[in-house]
Amino acid sequence: FGLSNKFDTEFPSVLTGKVAPEEFKTSISRVNTCLRKNLPINVKWLLCGCLCCCCTLGCSLWPVVCLNKRTRRSIQKLLEWENNRLYHKLGLHWKLSKRKCETSNMMEYVILIEFLPKYPIFRPD
Repeated sequence: FGLSNKFDTEFPSVLTGKVAPEEFKTSISRVNTCLRKNLPINVKWLLCGCLCCCCTLGCSLWPVVCLNKRTRRSIQKLLEWENNRLYHKLGLHWKLSKRKCETSNMMEYVILIEFLPKYPIFRPD
């Protein structure tokens, strides 16, 4: 369904001077913990759904779709919490985004880190 089982904790060079490497690693570790908690359950339901797919005309895959959606939502909530806690103050915005894989036509979810524009505070209204 496009969610990876963990995100890379390597500090990107573009964030040098913007975020402390420890803060970045802590945030990614929180996301990876959420994935580690939820994905084994999804895999078990996927296997069960695939085995029963013919008998149920595909309806046995609905729990997997719902669990995947719940996992995505929990990661989005976690990223929003991280944004409010730290990253918006630093002029950054983290979000979960869907993009096409480089090697195939499949879609995958990635964490995008966007730079927020700075507002001129000395400009008159």
